[in-house]
Amino acid sequence: MRFVRDQIELPGPDTLLALNRAAVTARLLSGLIHDINNALQVISGTLELLEQRTDMPAAAAPALDRLRSQSARATAALANVQLFTRAPVQESATVNLREIAEHSITLRAFAIRRAGLTIRLEAPADDYQVAGIRGQLQQAVLNLIANAEQALAGRRGSILVQLEPADGAVVLRVSDDGPGVTLDPPERAFGLFASTREPWEGAGLGLWAAREIAGSHGGTLTYERQPQGASFVLTLPRRTTITSGSV
Repeated sequence: MRFVRDQIELPGPDTLLALNRAAVTARLLSGLIHDINNALQVISGTLELLEQRTDMPAAAAPALDRLRSQSARATAALANVQLFTRAPVQESATVNLREIAEHSITLRAFAIRRAGLTIRLEAPADDYQVAGIRGQLQQAVLNLIANAEQALAGRRGSILVQLEPADGAVVLRVSDDGPGVTLDPPERAFGLFASTREPWEGAGLGLWAAREIAGSHGGTLTYERQPQGASFVLTLPRRTTITSGSV
């Protein structure tokens, strides 16, 4: 449900409640990551003490190895989330778009596998440096991947992230083999609060935010119709001069 106030279309209460819930969840996650990291440090320290003991039965060794492996996996997952949440959102620098794509795929890999989907990156060897704000650019890429995931919800499918150099630019394309954009015209998909899903599944801000970020970086975000599925193409000016302090 939506309502209009002073000729400006505003989101309805369901969408506003969903946005507030997302903000509350983000604050909870911030504290949760800290608590889990502390717990993992205790687990890791205990494992080291157990491994140093000479009276441990041989049968316990595989179990300790599994504990160490899973603890390291959880630590790495939290570190990847923190890398995104702590990335600069105001400070511009030289950014490697390939690194952002790889990190974004890593962040979503578990959820994508759990949904029965696949994702892969195609990026020929090249210079994918752009000038921009790392946190914002990764937000845009994550939104494009999440949009592809939602398009494939409830079905088997694949997501392809492609990087390629262009004339003075770097192009990142996220494609899926889902049903394609069902809004008519498709350009409506970039609208504020545009969504075909329930508010609790997404407020309809992903593509809008990705396009806003692209525009603020001197680039574009466009939709490409495919025989099956959809492609969203992020084009950013290539950074030709790499400065000190590059990321």
